[in-house]
Amino acid sequence: MVEEVSVGHFIWLTAAGGDDGRPLEDFAVRTLQLLCSHCKVEQDKTCLIQEQEAIVDHISDGLLVIERDGVVRYMNSTAGRLLNLVPAQSIGKRFADLLDFTPIIQPIFESGVGYVDRELIIDSPGRHLHLVDTAIPIKNARGEVVSIVNTFRGIQRVRKIADKLQGNHARYTFDSLIGKSEALRVAVDAARKAARGFANVLLNGESGVGKEVFAQAIHNASERADGPFIAINCAALPRDLIESELFGYTSGSFTGARKEGRPGKFESATGGTIFLDEISELPLDVQAKLLRVLQEREVVRIGDTRGIPVDVRIISACNRDLRDMIRERLFREDLFYRCNVIGITIPALRERPDDIPVLANHFLSKSAALLNKPTFRFSPGLVQKMCRHAWPGNVRELENCVERMVNLCEGDEITEEDFPEFDQRKDVPAVAAGALPMSLREAERTVIEAVLRECRFNITESARRLGISKPTLYSKIREHEISMERGLRQ
Repeated sequence: MVEEVSVGHFIWLTAAGGDDGRPLEDFAVRTLQLLCSHCKVEQDKTCLIQEQEAIVDHISDGLLVIERDGVVRYMNSTAGRLLNLVPAQSIGKRFADLLDFTPIIQPIFESGVGYVDRELIIDSPGRHLHLVDTAIPIKNARGEVVSIVNTFRGIQRVRKIADKLQGNHARYTFDSLIGKSEALRVAVDAARKAARGFANVLLNGESGVGKEVFAQAIHNASERADGPFIAINCAALPRDLIESELFGYTSGSFTGARKEGRPGKFESATGGTIFLDEISELPLDVQAKLLRVLQEREVVRIGDTRGIPVDVRIISACNRDLRDMIRERLFREDLFYRCNVIGITIPALRERPDDIPVLANHFLSKSAALLNKPTFRFSPGLVQKMCRHAWPGNVRELENCVERMVNLCEGDEITEEDFPEFDQRKDVPAVAAGALPMSLREAERTVIEAVLRECRFNITESARRLGISKPTLYSKIREHEISMERGLRQ
């Protein structure tokens, strides 16, 4: 006789009579084993689900799962934070009812076509969102979209990653500024004070004095040091592309534009510093738009009407006298005052001759280490010639000259006999008694004309000798109205 006793969902079989009941005991043992195995599987499944929920809930991207009827099936905490929603209160409700704008993923249920890494700008009454958005449709066996997995992240996080990959960071600090002269010390002290604030800075100085080194040092000493540092040479930008490079554009703005549009340098520099080198070369129409960016703290992309907020500090640099350009109506006076909140003049190398030996020895050690050569030394006579040299290319020219010496010299000491070209170059002219020295502008024009003649009007070689870029040299030629014909205007 067999008696059945129900325990939960399982049946225990016990022997009420008969033999020793072994078959029934074996069956009971196997049933217990199955029960334990089933319980372990359920526990493992529950643990796995909890682990997956914890992982999804703490990833850095926002994650949504939307059903076909528009109901939110899942929302992680990051999505709730970015959308300003409470996930626990949002699940089970229609996504469109939770927002004050129309979700852009709704058409995917009909088209079945998703997208990856689409820039999304939403400016609604209650939200201003700038995201990189991805929507992947999930289809059944019949090819129908049953749900959409939507992931997105804030644009600032994307830009931070892009800045690391593109190298948009500052390398130099105030320790990188080599020299002990009083003129340099005054400039460094002013830059240190500027780094403590948020005002725009205008760096004045000749080409090659180290304006970008000063700009990077100010950035690294400021509260924006963790943000991007983006340097732009305004003279090197093609005129037709200056506006799109600085302010960005939307899709289809002009022929050749990327389909998805592109952010400008100001958007990329948000949270950090943008360095506008040779700002004097900006066209007047671009100057007007730059002034608006400084006043409104927002940019409008080409082809768009919406303003995008930017939080950026501007450091400008110029090797021309902007006040003269204002009088000639080549530079906007209101933009000058916006940029020149703090003005810092960086002295030319010839104005601080005491720094020449210090800089020369610094570049000597640096170049020797890079070339794996023994450390050289300069002869006293060569150092004297260096100190008398005019150095029209300033620190950049000195560094290039020392690097060439290290490459060509084989001895332990570099002497003036090894480099007689110093005798062929114009040293700092002595002013005769009662004679008036030429102006800085006249001296610059004279040096450029002399180098062009010596190089037979080869722009590349002339720029190298002057220690400046080719666009800068072209700009100087236009500024001084220097003829590029065989006979230069006297």
